[in-house]
Amino acid sequence: MKRFFKRCLIAVGVLALLATIFVGLVWWSMQRSKANAESDAEALSKACDTAKYITGNPQLTFLKFTPKELQTLQFQILRDGKISNDTLVETAFKDNKNLKVNIPYKKFLKTDTIILTLQNQLKYYISGYGHYAYLHYGMFGYVGSSDCRFSENCVINNAVSTGIIEKFDGWLDPEKSKHIRRIQPVAAEYKAFAAKCKIKLKEAEQIFINNRKNEHLYSMLSYGIEVGPEASYYIFGEERESKIDHINVVKINTETGKIKRYTNYPFDK
Repeated sequence: MKRFFKRCLIAVGVLALLATIFVGLVWWSMQRSKANAESDAEALSKACDTAKYITGNPQLTFLKFTPKELQTLQFQILRDGKISNDTLVETAFKDNKNLKVNIPYKKFLKTDTIILTLQNQLKYYISGYGHYAYLHYGMFGYVGSSDCRFSENCVINNAVSTGIIEKFDGWLDPEKSKHIRRIQPVAAEYKAFAAKCKIKLKEAEQIFINNRKNEHLYSMLSYGIEVGPEASYYIFGEERESKIDHINVVKINTETGKIKRYTNYPFDK
């Protein structure tokens, strides 16, 4: 009996050892795969992004517009300081659910800037399209192969975007607006920048609360921080009671705390 138990213990020990070795090998393989993926992703993405042209008609999604505002869209290509390929796109939007349009150029240079002008003369400068390496994964992680894919990430009016066209971001005076950038609330830089300001973020939020106009519905939307050549501002949005889906924009100076409200931003600057 003792011999039987001894053999059982030895068998269990061997199995446990084999299981440990197996788990260790799997863990080692996954860690190695992860390390290879991290190093390859950067190198392969650089190789993918050597593509000179953008193809496939990138898609744009419009937010906070009515279909009437988007009936006619003007697209142009800005290349080496010259504007060309003036193209008008007639849309047939009937509701606010699927306001999506593809850039009407089958092929353009990666270094080009696409200028989009709406009927209300708001302008959007779209650039920064590129490609990235899509890594292939198996059961135990990265398998060492990849393919190049188009990235929806771009820059719209100095802000990183995924192809979102929002009324709030439109430019009426590009020559002036191009010197202003907006730090998104989700950006790592946002809190770091706010920490250096005389008016801290919490203080700015309290200033907003103390000056809110909507007495029946508490709403405080954060649009980030606007940084210009002369001053910077916390940007907040407040829903309006009198107009559904309309938002007041509130700017608070990061150094003085001075507040300014806009009821038809960006037209009432």
